[in-house]
Amino acid sequence: MERHNINFQSPLSLISALTINANTEEFSFHLDLSRSESFPSHRFSCVDDEFHADIRYSTYQVPQNAAHLQLELGDCLGFGATGTVYSARISNPLSDIPPSVPEELVVKFARLNHCRSLAREAWIYNYLDENQRLTGTVVPRCYGFFTSKLTESGLPWSIYEFDRDPDRDDIFHDDFDDEVVRPQTWNPGHTITKDSSPWNLWTPDPDDPLVAVLLLEKGGQRYTDFDDKDPLVREDVELVCEDLEFAGIAHNDFRMPNLIRAPLATSVCRRHKRVHKWNIIDFNQAWPLDLSVEKFPKNTNAVLNSRYRSGYFYGWQ
Repeated sequence: MERHNINFQSPLSLISALTINANTEEFSFHLDLSRSESFPSHRFSCVDDEFHADIRYSTYQVPQNAAHLQLELGDCLGFGATGTVYSARISNPLSDIPPSVPEELVVKFARLNHCRSLAREAWIYNYLDENQRLTGTVVPRCYGFFTSKLTESGLPWSIYEFDRDPDRDDIFHDDFDDEVVRPQTWNPGHTITKDSSPWNLWTPDPDDPLVAVLLLEKGGQRYTDFDDKDPLVREDVELVCEDLEFAGIAHNDFRMPNLIRAPLATSVCRRHKRVHKWNIIDFNQAWPLDLSVEKFPKNTNAVLNSRYRSGYFYGWQ
């Protein structure tokens, strides 16, 4: 099977294995995980309001023989419908890890029935990193998607193992196969698109659960009502949203909790020639568009509009 190659020194190329240790009053565990392929999305088009199978939107190559990162789990930073987020510190000797990897990171554990959702979010980070070079500027750097079979009890998300549907993950907008447009000569061959991804038909198994983890750069506090009153903050967030829109990514869940202060090592934005103070997170409901083939700017803008400071953003809708 063919995959995109990561052709530059991406943070996604640096780590191929992950060990997470925790020893607190709440829980104690040791977990070994390996890199896994993410879950590609079909391309949405505003020309016909349909999803399109497109060979360019395929999975990304998983690095082999890269660093094995060891982490000590820290505080819980929050949780939502898809998973729980913790801070973590690297416990390897510094000589064993790439110098560009920060000492403190964020580990996002999927709920045990939302591994597929986290795999989709991981793919969006892949896409933004390789195709748009936006990780590290308007979204945090991503260091990979990792999985492992659950072999021990007492893990930190055990209270939230499954929510209402333990036997299935969320349904995506591009999951309705009879509504996906495919070229008459559709033959992806060995390229792994959504259709041929192992995540496409994945369902959770309560008797043999899978653990899925997304490793990210650590940002700051979430956007607050106080931030919302600052005109300089609003200006910067509007520019960050603009960057995401120009990348052709519809976020579809842009709310206050999904907007955080940018990490300390955030790079200069190529479009705006500035270091943005805010980053967007949580892309499990996102999908891509190819702006080069879109013909109706009004419709495209409506789909890509993040709706910053709308009722949905504030949680009123």
